[in-house]
Amino acid sequence: MDFQLLHTRLLALLRARVRNGEITERALARITGVSQPHLHNALKGARLLSTAMADQILARLRIDLVDLLTAPETLRSPYNGSLQSGACRTVTLLDGTIGPGHPYPQAIGRSGYPFHQADVDPLQSPVAAWLAPDPCRPAAFNGAGVVLLDCSAGPRFDPHEDAYFALDLDGASTIGRVRRDGLGWCLWVHQSATWQPIPHAPRSSLDLIKGRVHLVVHRVQSI
Repeated sequence: MDFQLLHTRLLALLRARVRNGEITERALARITGVSQPHLHNALKGARLLSTAMADQILARLRIDLVDLLTAPETLRSPYNGSLQSGACRTVTLLDGTIGPGHPYPQAIGRSGYPFHQADVDPLQSPVAAWLAPDPCRPAAFNGAGVVLLDCSAGPRFDPHEDAYFALDLDGASTIGRVRRDGLGWCLWVHQSATWQPIPHAPRSSLDLIKGRVHLVVHRVQSI
C-alpha cells in the first residue's frame, strides 16, 4: 500500500460521484476548496492532487481513509472492475517511450494501460505510450506518465494547430503542436512562444504525426 494507490482510489471515487450525478464538479470544488480548473484536470488525469489537497478533500467530504484502504476491488485496481464510474478498458502500450533522447516507438508492446471506457470509446484507434520527462514541453506533458493517443488518420491528416500530437522527429520523439509551413512543418516552441521549422520533416503528415493526444495520466510527481 502506498500514497499513489490511495490517490488513485480517491480520484476514482470522486469521478464516480460526478459521473453518477451525485455532485457536479463546480459543487465539488466549492465544498472541497480546490479550484475548479485544478480539480477538473485532476479528474481527467492531467494533474495530481498534492497530499495537502487530498487530506482537505477527505476531511470536507467526510471520507474516512479506512474507506480507501478497504475499498472494494472495483475501486482498488483499474484492471479489475469499473472504478465505480463506468467500465474500464485496457489500451495497448507502444513498446518504447516518447520524449527527449527516445526515438518514436514503432512497435506495439505486450502490455496495456487501463483507462475509463468513456475516455477510450470515442477514439477510433486508441494507443497508449509512456512519456519521458520533458522540461521543454508545457506543464501537462513535462513529467513522466502515460499518454492516450488517437492514431486514426483523420486528426493526423489535417491537424489543428491548437491540438497536441505525438510526433516522430526522425530519430527523436516529442509531444507538441504543429502546423504546415509551405511544403514543410513548424513546431510550437513553448519557451519562446514561437513557431519554428522542423528540420528534415516529412511532407506527409501521417509520417510526422503519429497520434492526437486525448489524455495524459501522470505517474510520479505531485503538485
